[in-house]
Amino acid sequence: MGFTKTAMGPVRRWFLGSMAVALLVPGTLGAALPTQTFAVPDAASTTVQASTPALTGAIGHLYNTSAWARSVLLRPTGAEECSGSGSNAGCVQRFAGGDIAWSARTGARVVVNGPVRTSWWGADGPAGFHGYPATDTASGLRNGGSKQSFERGTITYSPATGAQRTGGSIHLAWGRSGFEGGFLGYPVTGESTGLRDGGAWQAFERGFVVWSPATGAHPSMGAIRERWRRAGMEEGELGYPATDEALGLKSGGSSQEYQRGTIIWSPATGAKALTGAIRSYWSSTGGQNGALGYPVGEEVRQNNFVYQLFQGGTVYWSAATGAHSTTHGDVHNRYNSLGGAAGQLGLPLTDKLPRAGGLVQQFANGWLVWGPATGARIVGHPTYKVWSITPGEFGWPVKDTWTDGRGAHVAFQKLETIWSDATGELYSAEAVDASTAVFLGDSQLDMDSWGEQGARAAGYPRQVVRSIGGIGYVSGSPAVGGGSATDALAQDRILLPQGNPGLVVVTLGGNDARIGATDAAILSQANRLWDELRRKYPRSTILINGVLSRYDASHAQRRWVDGLVTREAALRGWPRISMSGTATIAGAAGDYLDGAHMNQTGHNKVAPLYASAIKYVLGK
Repeated sequence: MGFTKTAMGPVRRWFLGSMAVALLVPGTLGAALPTQTFAVPDAASTTVQASTPALTGAIGHLYNTSAWARSVLLRPTGAEECSGSGSNAGCVQRFAGGDIAWSARTGARVVVNGPVRTSWWGADGPAGFHGYPATDTASGLRNGGSKQSFERGTITYSPATGAQRTGGSIHLAWGRSGFEGGFLGYPVTGESTGLRDGGAWQAFERGFVVWSPATGAHPSMGAIRERWRRAGMEEGELGYPATDEALGLKSGGSSQEYQRGTIIWSPATGAKALTGAIRSYWSSTGGQNGALGYPVGEEVRQNNFVYQLFQGGTVYWSAATGAHSTTHGDVHNRYNSLGGAAGQLGLPLTDKLPRAGGLVQQFANGWLVWGPATGARIVGHPTYKVWSITPGEFGWPVKDTWTDGRGAHVAFQKLETIWSDATGELYSAEAVDASTAVFLGDSQLDMDSWGEQGARAAGYPRQVVRSIGGIGYVSGSPAVGGGSATDALAQDRILLPQGNPGLVVVTLGGNDARIGATDAAILSQANRLWDELRRKYPRSTILINGVLSRYDASHAQRRWVDGLVTREAALRGWPRISMSGTATIAGAAGDYLDGAHMNQTGHNKVAPLYASAIKYVLGK
């Protein structure tokens, strides 16, 4: 290589003859460098000259004012070698113990003899991809290491790893980890490019830093890196790391986010991957701090669904049902004993929910309903819908749903129910036949009422009574979810028995009189209720009672509603019995507990009259 030397006063400048150096550093390593020329030092360059080279300018100032620089550099062995002008001006002067390099951008810096200086000059010194030094050489690092920062990167050396360069985003990521004193330790290779999507990586003593244009540079190490490696690294399902590793999680855990998932580690569970909808669901429940805790297994695909085990339960996902979990406890244990998602109940459709002091969870083929004293029992969807409105009226299920010729049964603490697919109705399970009278009414049916006594006397010895205080054709009651008898019957909030009873009796209207319901509302709702009863009991006699009343002025509205209802029943052709003034006729006008409800003596006085009326109306 030929050089041309030009004398310029006390400073000699060296220019490369016909060859210019212009290095384009790929990826994160930098951009095009300015053209500069310097003689690469060789053995002859440190030979003591006959006369001491001059020390001037910034280089001379640094040498003359820094005792440390003089102690490590000893004496100059060559004159300044300079190149460029303006902001690109730079000079290097050789000493027995190293160099002082100066540029307009970085100032004067000491480069001490050793592996760092050798590596720098091996890459063409300031004319190479490192550029000018931005700091002095730092020695005495961990394990006998040394380091120096340059314009476009840092050279770091240790006896175990040699001299390696770090630059750009990878260098910054290494810095976030604590440089050589941090958990990555010293670099053991240079930066390597050519990964998918233009990515790059660099190896360190205890891990790697991985970079891509989309994600930036992030450390990758330990058990989390090993799990990422098994997933195919950047080519696999997780893609590039998108964050640094997060430390200090619950129970000493750590995690790292990737383009398409998360890897999380704890001492108890190891490193596990989380992806897709299961990962999103787990995050929404509080992640490792929530009820599920850390994953203890990987995602498993089974037929048309996937699931993943966690410390606190299992998360299931399918395209049809979304992601839901079963968390540890009686419901989870019962579900697993039934075969889990592949068993009788199928996939969960909700999470576990509190209900009426217990717990419920919906699955594809039914609900698990848990009561404190009864455990977790299977309840079918239609039955659950009714139970959930007024669970106190049923109590907790004490047996799983079972099916026979009548339908799907559920035994609750207070009653047994039957769902019929044929009729789309929920019934109570009391047995009924032609000798049975089914009563639907308000609190007039409390005690051994005049209605029940009269029906027995008329030839209906078996009684099934549904008496709901406050209810009417229009008037509502909290006992059936706040609705009227008409709404409650249509929505199966009042359960009548399945079968063909001999007589079905409606005793309503008193509460409609009490609230002042309009005639139109009463008639509209009455016709709806009667039609619903006919649909439920197409072969039974349905009898409409009026409103029991006295002949005094305080019962005028009750007598009005009685006439309204019985006239409408007559127009429809329904059997009916007016009860207007019957309490007075029976001599029971003084046998009342309050303004509307009779005591037992009053019921006993009215019952014979009512029995005669039934026999007459029904032709008995």
